[in-house]
Amino acid sequence: MGRQEPREELRYRHSSILRGSVTAIAEVAGSHQGAENEPSFPRPSSAGSAMGSDDIIAGNVSKYIVLPAGYCGQPKKGHLIFDACFESGNLGRVDHVSEFEYDLFIRPDTCNPRFRVWFNFTVENVKESQQVSAGVGMTMLFGYPRQERVIFNVVNFSKTKSLYRDGMAPMVKSTSRPKWQRIPSKNVYYYRCPDHRKNYVMSFAFCFDREDDTYQFAYCYPYTYTRLQHYLDNLQRRNMDYFCRELLGLSVKRRLDLLTITSPGPAIEVEKVKPESIEPEPEVQKTFSEEANTSTYYPAPVPVMDKYILENGKVHLGSGIWVDEEKWHQLQVTQGDSKYTKNLAVMIWGTDVLKNRSVTGVATKKKKDAVPKPPLSPHKLSIVRECLYDRIAQETVDETEIAQRLSKVNKYICEKIMDINKSCKNEERREIAKYNLQ
Repeated sequence: MGRQEPREELRYRHSSILRGSVTAIAEVAGSHQGAENEPSFPRPSSAGSAMGSDDIIAGNVSKYIVLPAGYCGQPKKGHLIFDACFESGNLGRVDHVSEFEYDLFIRPDTCNPRFRVWFNFTVENVKESQQVSAGVGMTMLFGYPRQERVIFNVVNFSKTKSLYRDGMAPMVKSTSRPKWQRIPSKNVYYYRCPDHRKNYVMSFAFCFDREDDTYQFAYCYPYTYTRLQHYLDNLQRRNMDYFCRELLGLSVKRRLDLLTITSPGPAIEVEKVKPESIEPEPEVQKTFSEEANTSTYYPAPVPVMDKYILENGKVHLGSGIWVDEEKWHQLQVTQGDSKYTKNLAVMIWGTDVLKNRSVTGVATKKKKDAVPKPPLSPHKLSIVRECLYDRIAQETVDETEIAQRLSKVNKYICEKIMDINKSCKNEERREIAKYNLQ
C-alpha cells in the first residue's frame, strides 16, 4: 500500500467542490432490470448552491455520465458512468470533485427522508492510465499490482453510529470477478463533514484495474426481493408438511408473505397412533421421493425433497446419500463453483473411487491405448448438480447464468479425477525414490 491519507485531510477536502460547478449528462434507460425502479432525472448543472440538499434527489441515476466542469464534447474513457436503476440499487446524485474524486448522494428510504443508509450502484467506463499513490482495488484483492485510484465520498448518511467505524467495509465485485469481496477497512473512513450540513460521510479509495469491467459497490451483501421470492418458491415447491406459505396481502403490487414453520405432521401424530402402526422410514422416504419427482423446478428428475436432513451427525443430500455434517458445513463456505463441486465429489465418492472412474466412461483420446474406466453413477452426478444448483440459486435468479454454471460440473469432476491420479503418481515416485535410497 502507498501512503494513507490522514482522516483530517479527507474531512476537509470537500471544500474544493464549492469552487466549481458540475456538468453531467443523464441518459435515461428505456427499461430497467429486475424489479420496478423509480425513473432517473437529469441533474442540475451547478452544484454550488444546492450542496447538501436532499430535496433534489428525485430518483436513481441511470447510465449517468459525470463530466468535468467546462468540458465539451463526447465522453472519453475515464469519464465514469454511474447506474443504480436495477433492483436494490440506490444512488440519487453524483457530484464531480476532481478526476479522482466523486461525491455521492444516496436516496432516502421511501416515505421517510430522515433515513439514508443503503447504497448499491455500478461504475463503468473506467480507465487504467490514471495512477495515484494510494488506494485498493480488485487487483489488490486478488494479489496483483494496483493501478487507478478513485475516491468515493457517500456524503449524506443519516446514522451517527455505523459499523464502518468498527472495521466494516463496503462490498465490491466486477463483471469478470462476480464474487462479492470487502474493500480493506484501512481504506475506508467514516466521519462527520462540515461541508455537507454536518452529515456523516463515508469515504473509500479504490483502484480500477480492468477497463472493460463494470464495477458494483454496495453497503453490504445485497438481498433482493426477487431473490427472496425465488427462495420461497423453492421451499413451496418441496411441499414440506412443516412449512406453509400464504399471501397476507399486497404492497405496491408486491406480495407480503405469511410463513408458518412448525413441527412435521408425522411427529405431531405420534402420540395418537400406536408405535407398531407407524410406517417405517423407507416408506416415508418413498413418499417424499414421489412428491419430488412431480416438481419441474430442479434440472433433473431426482428425489430432492428429503435433502439436507440432519441425523446423527450426518446430512442427507437426497435418495440415500449421506455426508458428514461437519464437512458439509465446511463445504458451504467454500469459494467458487469449481472448488465446491470438487470437494462435494470427494465427499460423495471418496478419492479411492474417483481415481478409478471417469465421468462418462469413455476412454481419453490423448492416449492411443487408453482403457475406458467405469463411469460415475449418473444418479450421484445429478445430486452434485442439484446441490450446486441450490448454491447458485442463492446468488442469482438468471436462468441463463445458472445453466451456464451447471454445465461445467462434469469438467470440474474430471479435473478432480486428474488431480487425484497425478497426486497418486507423484506419491508412487516418492516411494520408489525413497526405496532406491535405502
